[in-house]
Amino acid sequence: MPNSETLNASVDLYRQILEDFIPFHQILGLKLVDVKPNLVIVTIPFKPELIGDPIKRAIHGGVLASVMDAAGGAAGLTTMKSFNDKLSTIDLRIDFLQPGKGEDIICEASIVRSGSRVIFTRMICYNVSKPTEIIAEGRGVYSVRRHSAV
Repeated sequence: MPNSETLNASVDLYRQILEDFIPFHQILGLKLVDVKPNLVIVTIPFKPELIGDPIKRAIHGGVLASVMDAAGGAAGLTTMKSFNDKLSTIDLRIDFLQPGKGEDIICEASIVRSGSRVIFTRMICYNVSKPTEIIAEGRGVYSVRRHSAV
């Protein structure tokens, strides 16, 4: 696991991977808020194109699922020891608890368990104006292929 000094030095790398390297994240507008060992916080700034229910002006569930998968994978990256390590989604389970309002969404992802081959994460999403009201929660399972540190 990266120590805090290594992690601080690599925040820009995490930001570049999440915000610039993955084209779909650019479409969503995903932004890194914070990264710590075993924890990543991201945001999706509101834009009308993300609405799934025009009557309620609610964020599309697929947007929430995508941001949760991205955040869970990014949390998994905090456990990597080598640039040669590989990570991919095995399973994603999401409970949509209430509609996401037409405003920025925050997603927090934390590591539940990081093994030699599988990483388990927990994710929560909430509207930026009401951080105590979870709009979706989920669990992600990621396959990891770890290599010797370079």
